[in-house]
Amino acid sequence: MNNEPSVPATQENMQTAVDCPRHHFICWEAVLAGTVTAFGIHLLLITLGAGAGLAAFSHQSDTNPVASIGAGVAIAWSLFVIIALSCGGWVAGRCSGCRQSGCLHGTLAWSLALTIALGLFCASAGLKAIITHHESWVMNGKTTTPGESDWAKAGTERSRDQLSSFTEEAVQSIPTNAAPKAGTRAQREVGFAVTKLFAPGNASAFPANRLEAINVLMVYTEMSAADATTTIDAWTISFKNLQAELDKVKMEMRTLAAVAEQKAKAAADTAADQRAHKFASAARWSFFALLVGLLGASLGGWCGAKCALRHRHLH
Repeated sequence: MNNEPSVPATQENMQTAVDCPRHHFICWEAVLAGTVTAFGIHLLLITLGAGAGLAAFSHQSDTNPVASIGAGVAIAWSLFVIIALSCGGWVAGRCSGCRQSGCLHGTLAWSLALTIALGLFCASAGLKAIITHHESWVMNGKTTTPGESDWAKAGTERSRDQLSSFTEEAVQSIPTNAAPKAGTRAQREVGFAVTKLFAPGNASAFPANRLEAINVLMVYTEMSAADATTTIDAWTISFKNLQAELDKVKMEMRTLAAVAEQKAKAAADTAADQRAHKFASAARWSFFALLVGLLGASLGGWCGAKCALRHRHLH
């Protein structure tokens, strides 16, 4: 008679020890299952929201997707996060099978989901920054550099055309009774002398080149010394006027480029301020959504574990 009460007590203690072995450790399979569930439900809700018109931005097309987030999108996104984390916490607690550690499993599922989401966000932001920087570099290379090269090419062509006109003018001064090859010879020698005379960076050698050009005109076009000197001086004035005009255009282009750069910088600063404000607002929404999501995941884990125990007792 005295031994009978001790047998049920021993069996009850053994049953308790068998039924609740998970009090003392964490079931990572349950945490992983809750995390996967949270991601899946969140993706499902985002798809549903996009179909309903709640998604106001596109990660692939918008350069600044956060700037287009309104209050309605922020509220919807927060609700999606809370619902997904709560469901993930419930699954983690349900798979853990222990009510005492259900909250812990829900919290761990929340932490793992947040860590994975943060890693994906950082990787996506880094890749987006690299792509944006590359596109900006390519666009700058396609807009500014070709414009400057086109202007330099146009100026070089105008200078070349002017020197060619000098040579043609000198060849036309050859007497009509000159030798058949005189025109070709004069065009070659005068062209060489004119190119040497007006070559850039020869200010110190200009007097000597001027005398040489005058001598070439006298020899190959049969001009007099006075006519050759007048012709060279007229060419010099014309060439200087052209270079002054080109320099003026160059300064105007530089001024316009500087003004455009200042406007672009001001617009970039304004856009940066707007992005900072939007990011701050998004950070506040995210903080409260994740905080409520933590509570929902913990409560969901507790409810899931309680449901598992109730199901165990029924069976």
